[in-house]
Parts: sequence; C-alpha cells; structure tokens
Amino acid sequence: MFVTLDKLFEPEKVAVVGASRQEGKTGHEVFDNLLHDFEGEVVPVNPKAEEVHGVKAEDEIPEGTDLAVIVVPAKIVPEVIYDCGKKDVEAAIVISAGFSETGKEQLEEHIVHKAEQNDIKLLGPNVLGVINTKNSMNASFASKIPEKGDIAFMSQSGAFCTAILDYAKAEHIGFNNFVSLGNKAMLNEVDLLKYWRNTDTGTILSYTEGIENGREFIEEAKKTSKDTPIVMVKSGRTSKGGHAASSHTGSIAGSYQAYKAAFRKTGIIEAESNRELLEFGRAFDYQPLPEGDNVAILTNAGGPGVITTDEISERGLELAELEMSTKRSLRDVLPEESEPVNPLDVIGDAGHQRYKDALEHVLADENVDSVIVILTPQANTEIKKTAKTVVKASRNTDKTVLASFMGEQDVQKGIDILEKEEVPDFQDPMDAVKTLKAMRNYREFLERGETFKQFEYDKEKADKAIDNIRDYEFKENLLEAYGFDLALTSIAESPLDAQEAAANVGYPVVLKVNSPEIKHKTDIGGVKTGLETKKEVKEAFHEIVNNVHLNASASQLEGVQVQEQLDGLEIALGMKRDPQFGPMIMVGLGGIYIEVLRDVSFGIAPITEEEAEKMIDELQAHELFEAARGQKHNLEPVKDAIIKLGDLALEHDSIQEIDLNPAILKDKNFYVADIVIETK
Repeated sequence: MFVTLDKLFEPEKVAVVGASRQEGKTGHEVFDNLLHDFEGEVVPVNPKAEEVHGVKAEDEIPEGTDLAVIVVPAKIVPEVIYDCGKKDVEAAIVISAGFSETGKEQLEEHIVHKAEQNDIKLLGPNVLGVINTKNSMNASFASKIPEKGDIAFMSQSGAFCTAILDYAKAEHIGFNNFVSLGNKAMLNEVDLLKYWRNTDTGTILSYTEGIENGREFIEEAKKTSKDTPIVMVKSGRTSKGGHAASSHTGSIAGSYQAYKAAFRKTGIIEAESNRELLEFGRAFDYQPLPEGDNVAILTNAGGPGVITTDEISERGLELAELEMSTKRSLRDVLPEESEPVNPLDVIGDAGHQRYKDALEHVLADENVDSVIVILTPQANTEIKKTAKTVVKASRNTDKTVLASFMGEQDVQKGIDILEKEEVPDFQDPMDAVKTLKAMRNYREFLERGETFKQFEYDKEKADKAIDNIRDYEFKENLLEAYGFDLALTSIAESPLDAQEAAANVGYPVVLKVNSPEIKHKTDIGGVKTGLETKKEVKEAFHEIVNNVHLNASASQLEGVQVQEQLDGLEIALGMKRDPQFGPMIMVGLGGIYIEVLRDVSFGIAPITEEEAEKMIDELQAHELFEAARGQKHNLEPVKDAIIKLGDLALEHDSIQEIDLNPAILKDKNFYVADIVIETK
C-alpha cells in the first residue's frame, strides 16, 4: 500500500509549535531555518509571544496548516497532537525528547494513539527534523541544508544526521530528503521506503540501530531495491541477540547475522562507516553500474597501481586483460618506458593529454567494464586539467569511472572539480575497489532470479512429531516428514542392546549419548566413532555413561544412539528464530569445528534456490563442498536441505532452534546424523 507523506515533505503551510524568541533555543532555530529558506508559509505558535522574528505569533495552530513541527516539553505534546486533530493537520514532526528513550513509554503511546485517531502521520518523537531541498524546507534544528540532488537519507540518530550533513556540504553531495527517525513511534524505515520508491529518488542511504517489524521491512526493501539502491550502516554489529542459546546454531546466530542475511535477501548494500556510506551513495547515484568484473587501472605511479591490483584480486574482481588492438593504440600515445598493460602506468610526467588519450583507448576496450583513474601530485602533473579530462571521459561513456586523486592540499582543486561534476573521488584507491565490488554485488542482485522450489511434505506426520518432539524418534519423524534422509540409528539402553543394534545397523558404527538435556555431545565425551567389534561397542557404551556422570548434569540418560558411520563431507545445518526477521537458516562446515572456525552463512526463510547457492558460495570453505579429498560432491542435496529447513521453520513457529550437526554429504546424498531441536 502506498504511503502518502506529501504533507510531511511538501507542505504549503507549516506551524512551528514552540517557536521561541530566544536564540539558542531549539524552537528558535527550527523557526529561523524555515523562515529564511522555506518556499511555503511558516507560522510561529507561541501563546507567550506577540511575534517571533517579526512574524505574528499565534496562540494555537492556525487553520489550513499541513505540517506541525512540535518543539514543546514532552508533557504538553499530547495536547498539541489533539489540537492538530481539531485543525485537520495531516503530518506532525515531534522534535521534543523525553519519551520512550527516557523510560516514558506510556506518554509515547498516548501521542501515537491520538495521532492514529486523527489520521496524522507522526514522525518521532526525539528527532532532529526533516529537510527537503526541493522546496528548501529545513524543518529541523540542523545548521546546514545540503545541495539539491537525488539521494534520500534517513537515520535513527540525529547526531549521525548532522555529521553526514557536514560531509555532504563539504563534498558537494546533493540530497532531496533528509530525515531523522528518532524513536520511530509511528513512521519508520518501511514507510519511507514505500514513499521514496514512488518518487524520483535515485539512491537511499540509511543509518539504523534496529528494525522492529523485520518481515515487513524485508518485503518493502526488496521491492524498493529492484528500482532504487539502498545503502545502509547497521550499528551494534558485535552484539548478540536474545538469550544464551544451547545449540551450535543459536550460539553463533547473533542479531547482526540476521541483518546481514536480510541485506543479502533484499539487495541492501551494507556500508561499515559514515564515510563509506557516502562513498557508496555517491557512486551509485553518479555512475552507471559495471556490467562485469573487469577493472582497468590508469595511474601515474606504479605503487598505487600495484596496491589497487591486489585489492581487486582480494575483492573477487578481475584485472581486465586489454585487447591487442588497445595495446597497439596505446603504444602510439604513451612514452617508450610505459608498457601498454593493465595496470596502465602513464609515468610520473604525464600531463592531462596523456591521461586523455589513455582513457579514451581503455574505455573503448570491450574487455573493460570499469576504470579507476589514479593521480599522485608530481612536478609535471596537471591536476585541474586532468580532473576535467576524467569528467569529460566519464560523460562520454556508459562504463563506470571512479577516481583517486591521492593527497590532500595539492590535489584539492582537482577533487573539487570531480565532486562538482559527479565523478566519485576516493582518498585511497582501495576504497574505490571496495565501492566497485558493492556496485557489482548490486548488479548481481538485480540480475538474480527467484526460484522457489516446491517439495511434498507429510503435514500429518510432522504435526504428530511436534507434539512429542522431546523424543529423538519423533525428531527423526519430523525431518522425515520434510524429506530429509537420516543416518540409520537405533536406541540402546544397555551394552547388550547396543551390540545387537550395531549388528543390525552394520559395522562400523558410532555411539552417541542419548539425552534431550545434552546438546553438545562431543564436549562431554559422549561420542565414540569407528567401532568395528562387539567388544568395542560394549567398552564405548560404558565409557560414554561414565563420561556423562562425570561431566554432565543430565538427570535423564536414555541410553545411547547406535548409528551407522557415514564417510563424507561433514556439514552443519541449522535454524535460529530471530525476533525481528523470523527463521534464519545456517549452513557451514560441520563437526567439532563449527564454533571454532565460525565459517557459516545465514539466510532468512523462505530460501530461494539462488539464495541457497549464494549462502554456500559465501563460505570460505565453499571449495570443499565441491571437491573434498579429491571427491566431487553434488551441491543440489545441500541446497535442497537449506530450502526444506526454511519451510519447516516457517510452518512450525513453536520451534526456536534446530541444529543438524553433523550432516553428511556423500556423493549425491545428504544424511542427517544428529538432531537438536529447541521449542518454546
């Protein structure tokens, strides 16, 4: 559903409730900003003043007001919202603080209730305000208004807003909307995404500390990303969400992993700092996306060219191989000591003409998808002319052109030209490579399909298993209902039972402690592998029981599991239910190394075939999935298992965690060898 926020961003008449005559007061600064810049009408509301800044002050909100900017003590805000309702005000910005951020949740709920009753779109409370450059509306207490542009920005932190404004002003980065979200009592990221994707916004930048309605956010962010790139900084990346979890999956799955999975699913580009947020943002806004991975480097210094080459390799991009015709053409315009190869060193005495000739030939090469132009200030360097040359080349091509004029004082005039003419410049060429990688990832998202593979499930069997999920047998039944293959397993309560089970299962076998209270069996000596005789089985049974009594507090020891020993690649598959985004599916290397190596990848259910494949590709050990011990493995069963586990978790919301570790990938088969399931 389209969210109408026109009166928030494009009001004809604004009332500043709490406009103050005293300089330094927030109400004074907000009114002053609007009075000097806003193209519409602005009215001060202050019963204690006759006029503010020479404008007659009103005792209450006047008729015909579209937007109320509220800057009064928190306890008075409900009364003001009530007045807004009487005067048919459609939008309100509550700059006032003193609500849920100070423990006064009921007061915040009160103003939201009044706003909802009167169909008022309420932003805040506890916000810096809103800026719209199109109508020069600075409805905030920020001291600056950015240049006009196509970038929209939203932030949960008002201080972050002011820092970005300062950077943007210095570097000529243009914005259309600037929004401080504050406590997000009513309007939030979802509402702004809905609004901006129906405007001419080119790129969306965001700083977030947390998202409450995660499933709706995923839905709306994915729709928006299909047309408009979203770049986001997420704070609190090292914090763990929720209580201490008992499964391997739960102990690894922190809140940041959920956000990373949500970003991948929706095509959101993650930035790691405010600096990077702006660098990514202007690159997406100014330049076309690269068609491929092949990067050309043009430099007047060998060292930066080598560093950039290393970064290209480490980021998974490719150094473009220049065509022979390009090399021949370059020989005609370069000095003898310059080799026509990539990275292309045009030598330290290069003037703007040499840069121009080299750029034209490199950009014309069909093997080149993007170019990074590096300049270091040397004696003969024509900095301003070279900057103009890069600008012209960028305008005449549909390929991505980024620049890195390295230095500070000497190159500043060139950087100013690049920034004003919308060619992104980077202090360090490594940052340019990182930006190219982000742009390439976004291109892949746009090109990625969404194939939802359908499987037949036994719902009746699954529901019955859920009712008795404490027993290992019913855990197996649940997985079988969802089409998982299981390692052949029997439960034995005595050494003799274990020997008989081993004979039925077939040697070699594995013995594992069987107790719903023991989650990490290996940690307490509860697993014995490679057992090939009755004697070994008997000894292993007694050893496991003794280890449990010595190392665990399990009051319910239900014998041991006797299981066939399967040789293959050990994989860990799991699920953790995130409070914001729902079921997160994990895949990684299995066995005892999962929590040591932490080489895992997460996705948010439902998982498409393409997402499942991407999750595997993200693993540092993904090559092992394809060829372990010289044996080629089929990845289809792993992808299918990821998808099935996502479907299972969506269907049964009482399940909080699932840990299938290890699962064994053997040739074309995927077998689950151990199951931990935690319910509410």
